[in-house]
Amino acid sequence: MNESGDGQAAPASPQPAPPPDRPPLPAVILSALVVLGSFAALFHIDIPILRLLRSHNLSSLQSLGDLGEKLGNGGTLITISVLLLGAGYVLKRQPWIRTAVDSLLAHGVVALVVNSLKHIIGRPRPRLTHSGGWQWWPSLQSGLDSFPSGHTSATVAVATVLARALPRLSWVPFALAGWVGASRIWRGSHFPGDVVGGMVLGFMVGSIFNGPLRWWGRSCGHALVRIAPIVLLLTAWFWVLTHRILDPVTDTVLIASGVLLVVVGWVLEVMPQWRPATRGSMAAVVASKGLLLAGLGVATGSPLVIALTGLLCLARWNVAAHTLDECAQPSWRRDGLYAVASLAGVIAIQFLKGLVPLQ
Repeated sequence: MNESGDGQAAPASPQPAPPPDRPPLPAVILSALVVLGSFAALFHIDIPILRLLRSHNLSSLQSLGDLGEKLGNGGTLITISVLLLGAGYVLKRQPWIRTAVDSLLAHGVVALVVNSLKHIIGRPRPRLTHSGGWQWWPSLQSGLDSFPSGHTSATVAVATVLARALPRLSWVPFALAGWVGASRIWRGSHFPGDVVGGMVLGFMVGSIFNGPLRWWGRSCGHALVRIAPIVLLLTAWFWVLTHRILDPVTDTVLIASGVLLVVVGWVLEVMPQWRPATRGSMAAVVASKGLLLAGLGVATGSPLVIALTGLLCLARWNVAAHTLDECAQPSWRRDGLYAVASLAGVIAIQFLKGLVPLQ
């Protein structure tokens, strides 16, 4: 114990925050492949989705889109952070002050990165795109700055930081960020791929400021592993809506295979309740989650989505193999909800296939 000059014990110096666990490198690489593959799929259907939006009157959503644009505006986001900062000083809430400062820093960094990428990539805005093809080239011209979405990236970055101050309501800032991203698509300001790209970038930058800055690489790795399932889910959603399997036999086989995988995954999930000897088995828990996920991927009928789902399963298995957390206690209610949700997902996929034709 340290002592001061008058013989009294000096206050102990605060210990530095421990570094975050290093994410498994194979899981990071696999998650990166999932994200890149999802981008490739989204870029393939961006133009057809643009044509679809142009062919329908979405005036009923215009007001919601305008509100989403205002919410994702830089001035609005800065105002939210400044108000939180002021409230923290007035109420003497140090966590609020720290969160507000981090949100401002995350906003500034993501704005710098996004604006640089916009002009390096030079993708035309939807209003300037009239045919297929990529048409990407570095440019400083106005309108050639579609990828990634600035509103989405800034909103997600700020939401990621603010969510740590709202542990029980963390879904609120992310829901608002999702609204902003969706509004950028239906207003015709961005392609779906632009919005998903902004989401990934914003989440990674926000995650950096949620942890020690000197361990920013580890924070990025964890963020990439966490965001990959969301990216794949959005990609599968757009793909299923715009594609239908022409061969009914193949479609039936894939749906049946998806249902079978979900059922087998559920059996593995509830096995610890039937056989106590398997309780605490990480292999059974990980395999069950992977099979539930694989069942949904197979049901889409898309070779690309199925392949990306396989990569995602490998990434999740790799993460689980390196975790030291104990397995959750078995629960009939939770396990039943998993199974019902997965089966409902398979059924929904079947009804949504080709609902929005590309041609």
